[in-house]
Amino acid sequence: MDKKRFSRIALIMAISLFLSGCAGNIPFTDKEEKVSKETGYTVETLGLEPDFSYERQVEIPNVQVNRLGYLPESTKVAFFQGKELPESFQVIEKESGKCVYEGEVRRKEGAAGDILTGYGNFTGIKAEGSYYIQCDKIGCSYYFDIGRTVYQETARGLIKVIEEMPEGTAQNGQAENEDEAVDVCAMISYLLVTYELYPELLAEIWEPAGTGSETPEVVGEDFFRMIRESTDRLLALQDEKNGGIYKSMEARSLTEESGQSNNAKISDEATAAFAGTMAKYGYLYQQYDRDYANICLKAAAKAWRYLSSRQSGAEQSAEDSISAGVSAATGMFYAASELYRASNEVVYHNYILQNQEWMLDQKEDIYLLMAKITYLSARRKVDPVLCGKMIGGLMESAERITAEAKEGLFLVDEEETDAVLWNMSVMALANYAIMNQEYVTVIEDHVHYLMGRNREAEFLAENPEGREAAGMLLLLSVIEAEQEIVEAAESEEE
Repeated sequence: MDKKRFSRIALIMAISLFLSGCAGNIPFTDKEEKVSKETGYTVETLGLEPDFSYERQVEIPNVQVNRLGYLPESTKVAFFQGKELPESFQVIEKESGKCVYEGEVRRKEGAAGDILTGYGNFTGIKAEGSYYIQCDKIGCSYYFDIGRTVYQETARGLIKVIEEMPEGTAQNGQAENEDEAVDVCAMISYLLVTYELYPELLAEIWEPAGTGSETPEVVGEDFFRMIRESTDRLLALQDEKNGGIYKSMEARSLTEESGQSNNAKISDEATAAFAGTMAKYGYLYQQYDRDYANICLKAAAKAWRYLSSRQSGAEQSAEDSISAGVSAATGMFYAASELYRASNEVVYHNYILQNQEWMLDQKEDIYLLMAKITYLSARRKVDPVLCGKMIGGLMESAERITAEAKEGLFLVDEEETDAVLWNMSVMALANYAIMNQEYVTVIEDHVHYLMGRNREAEFLAENPEGREAAGMLLLLSVIEAEQEIVEAAESEEE
C-alpha cells in the first residue's frame, strides 16, 4: 500500500472515530464543553465534490455531579442517565488515575420516556482532591473537587457580583431598572439575614490573616462596608418631605426636575421594603457606626409613617391598608418586626398583633419570611401564641418542600432556577427556627442541582444578578454552618 493512500485511509478513520463520540470514556472538562458548544469542525473531503463540513454536536455527560465539588463530610450522590444503565460506577482520582471507590448504581423510578435514571452514593470518600466518575455504557462525569474550602471561591465570586452591580441599571446594562429600590432591598435583606444567622462562611472569607478568629465581629467592618454603598443609594431614593421611596433614581431625578413631590412615582412596595431593610441594617450596624445606624433607623421610621398615613382609618386592616397590593402589605410586617426589634416601640408590635390573622393566611414571600424570623429571634416581649403559629407555618412549608423534593428526579421538585432559589430560602430560614438536619440535606441537594447535578449538567445559577447572588450566598452559608457543626461533633468524639 503506498504512503499517500495509507495517509488518506488513516485520516478517514481518525475523522470517523472523532465524529462517533468515542471520547465517552474521557472525563468532561469545562474547556471541552466550551469547545463542543461554540466551535464547528470542518474537515477536508479528499478532493471529492462537493465538500462536506462536519460540526461536532454538543455532548452532555450522562453522569451528573456537582461540578463545583463537595465538602468532605457532606452526602455525595451522582446521577446516571441512559437508555441502559451500568450496574456499578468507579470514582477515579484525577492525578493518579486510580480507582479510589466503587459503588452500586441503583435505579430511580419516575423518569419519563425511554431514558432511565439511576443514582450512586459515594459519601465514603472524604480525602481532599480532584476526581471524576466513570462507568461502562454511559461514560464519565465532569471533574469535581472534594475539599474543605470548596465553596469559598464560589462565595467570593458571588460577593464580587454584588460589589460590581451597575448602579441604576438592569444587569445587562441595557435599560433603567424600574424596580431598582425593591431589587436592592431584597439583595441587602438576603445579605443581612445571612450575616445574622449563618456567619461562618463570611467569617472564613473575610477573616484577617493570623487572627484565628471566626466570630461575626471579625467580618463586620468589611461586610457592612460592602453593603453601605447600596444603603447610601437607597437613602437617596427617599422623598425628604413625606418619607416615601421612589422606584428608581430616574424617578427621583424626574421629580426633582419638576420641583415638587410626585406620589405617582413613589412605590408603596419599595417604601415597605426600604423600611424593613434599613431598620435591619441599622440594628445590626450599631456596634460599628452608631451615627450612620441611627440615620438608617430614622429613615426607616419615616418610611413607616408615610405608609401609615395612607391608611384611611386607624382600625383598617392590613388587607385593605396598602393600595399597591399584597407585596406592600406583607412588607409592612417586615418593617414592623424590624422596627420593633430595633426600637421596642409598641406601635410596631401592635400592628403585628392586630393584623396577625391576615398575615398568617398569606402565602409566604420574602417579606413575610424575614418578618417571622426577626420576630421569633427578637429580644423583646413577643406573643408566645403567635410565635407558635409562625413556627408551625414555617415547619409546614419546609415539610411540604422536603416531601416534594424526595419525589423529584434529581431530589428537586421545582426545576426552574428561580423556584429552586425561593424554596431553598424558605428552607434556610425554617432551618434556623426549627434546626432540622434533614432540611440542610434538602438545601444541599438543591445546591448540587444548581451546580450541575441536573439534566443538562449545567451551572444553572451562572451569571446571577445581585439578588440571586445573595440568595445563593445564603444557601452556601447554611451548608458551611452545618459542616462546622459536624466537624465539631467529630472532634468531641475523638
